[in-house]
Amino acid sequence: MTTSLPSRSGAVASRLRRRWMPGVLGAALLLAGSGVMARMNTRATVEPPSAPGTDALPSSELRARVLALLDASQAGAREEAWRRLGPDAAPVLTALAVDRETPVARRALALTSLAMVDPAGGAGSIREVLEDARAPADVRASAAVALGRCLGLEAIPALLNRLRDREDRVREAVAVTLGRLGGQQVRQALEDRLPLEERPLVREALQRGLTLVEP
Repeated sequence: MTTSLPSRSGAVASRLRRRWMPGVLGAALLLAGSGVMARMNTRATVEPPSAPGTDALPSSELRARVLALLDASQAGAREEAWRRLGPDAAPVLTALAVDRETPVARRALALTSLAMVDPAGGAGSIREVLEDARAPADVRASAAVALGRCLGLEAIPALLNRLRDREDRVREAVAVTLGRLGGQQVRQALEDRLPLEERPLVREALQRGLTLVEP
């Protein structure tokens, strides 16, 4: 006699809030403004179609799909495409993010994408990039946004430490990301840092962060 196993169904609660989409897009716009995106040799791509799953894909095919989606992300690929790819893409994205031979803009996009496909598992790698003084400023700025997305309020201590980072771009990204996380601790830190900051663009980012802090 065959016994049917009970189905295990249930909706997985989304860890991502809509307020993070402007942050992810903002990181890409920052890169574009610095001229990094323009220096990449990119091609126009169409968002790859969804597939039944990635666990059975050969590593070479999975990498090809990740690279195609990264190219599509520069043209506005939707977040749902990364979610369909799933956590199996995390090792490929992590390797790209830390590879010094990979173009800076692609490394930055790999970090924001890693936060989408595997926020829990990718947080450690993202934090390492943020704290790596040898990594390019644009990559570390992207890591700041990605870390806030992955950890939420738990990212605040690590981000507060970077308000005095030597790179202007990193301080800008950190200020805005902290503002999105909000809270009295964040408000106080941004207010304390504002009179000490000498760079106009970073001062603007601090003020923007303060406007984002929820009362």
